[in-house]
Amino acid sequence: MGSPFLFEPALSTIIDIVMAKNTVQKGTVSKSTGSISSDLLAEALKATVDGIVISEITGDDCQIIFVNPAFELLTGYTANEVIGNDYWFYIEGTEEQPELEVLREAVINQESCRVTFRNHKKSGEPFWTELSISPVFSAHDQLTHYIAVQKDVTERVEKEQSIQERHESLLSLKDELQELASRDSLTGLHNRRYFGQELDRLWAVHQRLEATMAVIFIDIDSFKLYNDHYGHLEGDKALKAVAEKISESFSRKADLVARFGGEEFVVVATLENGVDCLLQHLEQLRQSIIDLKIENQYSAVSPYLTISTGVCYGIPPYDSSSSLFTRDADIAMYQAKKTGRNRIEVVSYEPDEKAALKPAS
Repeated sequence: MGSPFLFEPALSTIIDIVMAKNTVQKGTVSKSTGSISSDLLAEALKATVDGIVISEITGDDCQIIFVNPAFELLTGYTANEVIGNDYWFYIEGTEEQPELEVLREAVINQESCRVTFRNHKKSGEPFWTELSISPVFSAHDQLTHYIAVQKDVTERVEKEQSIQERHESLLSLKDELQELASRDSLTGLHNRRYFGQELDRLWAVHQRLEATMAVIFIDIDSFKLYNDHYGHLEGDKALKAVAEKISESFSRKADLVARFGGEEFVVVATLENGVDCLLQHLEQLRQSIIDLKIENQYSAVSPYLTISTGVCYGIPPYDSSSSLFTRDADIAMYQAKKTGRNRIEVVSYEPDEKAALKPAS
């Protein structure tokens, strides 16, 4: 493929370089079993399936003095087009990649290296190449040449990328399935199973930090009567509307909102601004449910759908589990129902106080 007057003289120079390198490193190229002749070495350089480029160091320049036929096949460049050019010429225009910086550092430090990067053939066709470079030094430790060996590893890299993409796709699918498994299909809120897992984690965090947390139970008043008279489709619409309001009210990253079951919802919140702020927030939520104006003529307390809320808050005691707050928040919620519905009841576990059930207002 290459021009003979460029290729053959360069080849003899390369043979001299390789022979000299062997002599410097090993003392001789001969072994007791035989010797490597120049002709044999020349045939080996021509026959190898890997592209070989040898560059000569002259001052600050690094000029290509030899390429083998495999390089021509690999890149589409002929020996005529390559020899005499700076080695970097056929890498110029390649998009910047971390591996190219590794290659540059190795050249600056006169070291060997192996990198895999995306290059382009003369035609512009992209391909992945694995490039190994080795410096050649004279007997006086002067850098004289670089020998570069490269191979087309496109098939290997694309297979690796395909495997990685499939792996990432499976991980993404796993995450999606886990997310679906943790969600209530009707409201989109987290479900009771997820709530139980997260509550234990949040309980431990608040214990360790000695931070105040609240567990809040919210129940739609007279919802069985609503379902019986308006039908389950309307009941589902009402559940979704209430769930959306609760989710909007507790939208901080640290908040946990879940559908506990039926018409019952549960919230876990950190009391960053004190209990009074939380109770004001819950009062606004209670009013916002009424403001939805979901008609409920079978309610004894309002012409519209309402909620009853139970709150248990405090610093989690070290000698108790998270079930303490869920139990007492549930008790407080049922107390709110017993005392008229559409209201908020609170259980407090303040330091140095016994748990006490008391109305929010």
